[in-house]
Amino acid sequence: MIKEIQRKLSLVLLLTGLVGCSDVSDSQVPPEREQIGFEIIEIQSPKSFRAWISPEITYQEFEALEVPPGWIKNQPRESTETPADMVRFIKSPDATMDGDILVEEFYGYKWFHAATVTDPNVVLDEERLLRGNRVRKFHEITYNAGRRLILLISPEGAVYLRVGRDANRVNDEPTIPNLWRIEEYVTPEKLVIELFGETLVIRTDNEDSFQGPVPELENAL
Repeated sequence: MIKEIQRKLSLVLLLTGLVGCSDVSDSQVPPEREQIGFEIIEIQSPKSFRAWISPEITYQEFEALEVPPGWIKNQPRESTETPADMVRFIKSPDATMDGDILVEEFYGYKWFHAATVTDPNVVLDEERLLRGNRVRKFHEITYNAGRRLILLISPEGAVYLRVGRDANRVNDEPTIPNLWRIEEYVTPEKLVIELFGETLVIRTDNEDSFQGPVPELENAL
């Protein structure tokens, strides 16, 4: 059973795209700095997976890390061309109070529980070009004025923000289904995006991660 779940997880790449975090609760991020995030997935059941992020592990250490059955090591993720100016994880998904972050030590490194995947198989288009995963998290992203955002817009007008990319991708341009579109948006003023509670994470064929929906951006377009 565990091997079958791992195989399915590897196929759909259940990455939450949480990158650029040098501190668990409050990360001030220099825009010019390359940001790489490292994440492992704990398989709890066929429809529940906990995502853990380590702010302290290095790229080389993550590449060398081996995890046992019941865990998945995700590919390194990087922020988009315009990184967020601040990233905050308000609390772990199962916490009741803000600031309550679950931290555990696995395989010699400290990791914090950032998100829980609750539905790994959300169908978004007939061709299955997009892969959808429902994720529970409390993730706040702040952009100052003048930041260039990349948005994925559904046929119904729902807007999803590109949060992360595969650090080892070979193609910058994703294949988008008919009636979906990608647009750029420059923030006219400071913008705070709250991906709280249930978030839909959409993965494209080049492993870009779009997340939302973001009502603030729907109203701005």
